[in-house]
Amino acid sequence: MKPVQPHSKFFIIGNANEQHRIDHLISEDDIVIRFNAPNPSCDLKADWAFIANGYVQIRHLCITSHDLFKPDMRIFFRYTVDDIWHQHYQRVPLHKRIKYQWRFPKWIKRFKLDQYTIDTVPSEIFQHSIDLLKFPQPSTGLLAINYVLKKYNGHAIYVHNFTNQGWEGHHWDREKQVMAEFIRQNKIRPV
Repeated sequence: MKPVQPHSKFFIIGNANEQHRIDHLISEDDIVIRFNAPNPSCDLKADWAFIANGYVQIRHLCITSHDLFKPDMRIFFRYTVDDIWHQHYQRVPLHKRIKYQWRFPKWIKRFKLDQYTIDTVPSEIFQHSIDLLKFPQPSTGLLAINYVLKKYNGHAIYVHNFTNQGWEGHHWDREKQVMAEFIRQNKIRPV
């Protein structure tokens, strides 16, 4: 797993289509962050990947290519198995929570995600993201931005290929407002 250096910058790459290349801005010690099944129109390889792993997502999300993942990549899942079991962030019927207990580990193996270092977004950061949005389902992108802001305050954070649109379960207008405020405060920088 690639360590974060005191001078490391973070490049958080959204899943919109690539508009222009930024690889010339990235040095060896910088951290590139991608999401779920990364959009291949941007060929930057992930040092970290934030992956949605709710009950519905693992039934539909297929990560069939590892071309955009570095071999020593670190994965951050949204939820722990206990989060699903205890319904911390989602209401899931009991029979589905029981299925999740064995389905999620099989999903990790099926898509060969067990070869990477696996972490979970800390609950305090997940809750802070919910509080920022005043909405229960932050996007994986906003979770990653908030994670880096909270854990690596003082490091330069760049965002690229974000359109604040996608799955209908997110509050994209509010996420766009939050990101605009982060940009205005110079907490993140678009490239």
